Amino acid sequence: MKNIRSRGGVFLGFLIILVINTSCSNQKPRDININQDICAYCKMGITDTRFASELITAKGKVYKFDSIECLAAFYRQMNQHKKGNAKLWVHNFLLPKQWLNAKSAIFIKSDKIRSPMSLNLLAVANDSEMTNIQRQFDGKRIKWSDLQDYVKQNMK
Repeated sequence: MKNIRSRGGVFLGFLIILVINTSCSNQKPRDININQDICAYCKMGITDTRFASELITAKGKVYKFDSIECLAAFYRQMNQHKKGNAKLWVHNFLLPKQWLNAKSAIFIKSDKIRSPMSLNLLAVANDSEMTNIQRQFDGKRIKWSDLQDYVKQNMK
C-alpha cells in the first residue's frame, strides 16, 4: 500500500509541474476575432488584422491591440520586470494571418497607408516584403526602438 501511495504522489507531483510549465510557456499568439476583440490600450474594436498585434505576459495573459502603435504605447507603460518576459507579436501586413515576433519584424511608416490610430505603421517579415511595400506605398523603415519613441511623441 505504501508503494502505491508513493507512486501516486510522484505522479501527482509530475502532473502539477507539467501543467505549470505548459501554462506558463505557451506564449504563441491567439487568433484575432474581428469585430469582437477590443484593443487593450485604446478600447476600440479590432477591425483589420493587417495592423493587429498582441502582447503575452510570462504568465500567459494575452493583450490584443488594433494597431502596432497601441502595442508600443502599452509596452512603454509596462514596468521593466514584465517587459523582459513579455512576448510581442504583430501581423504581417502582406499576409494578415501570419504572426511575426515583433523583435524580429521589419516596421514601416507610410503616410499612404492608414492604420487604425493614424500613425500609419505596419510590419513585414523580410527585406523583400519591405521593398515591395516601399515601391507601392513609399514607406520608410523604422526600428522597434525608434518606433516606440515615435509613438511616445505622436500618440494622443
